[in-house]
Amino acid sequence: MIAKHTTADDMARTVGVDPNTFRQALRNVKHPRKRNTDWEVKIGCPSYSGMRTVLVGLIQRKAA
Repeated sequence: MIAKHTTADDMARTVGVDPNTFRQALRNVKHPRKRNTDWEVKIGCPSYSGMRTVLVGLIQRKAA
């Protein structure tokens, strides 16, 4: 089975969040990534779960 990957930009756009805002939030929580690359992760891995947690926080603040 081929592992599916996603990026921070794709995740943000899927739920209507500005990708720049999401990437800044990831930087603010010091979410790990390879230097000078986009946050690309395998769907379902622990890093993906961490990114989702940050994204959910942004969505909740947007809704409030």
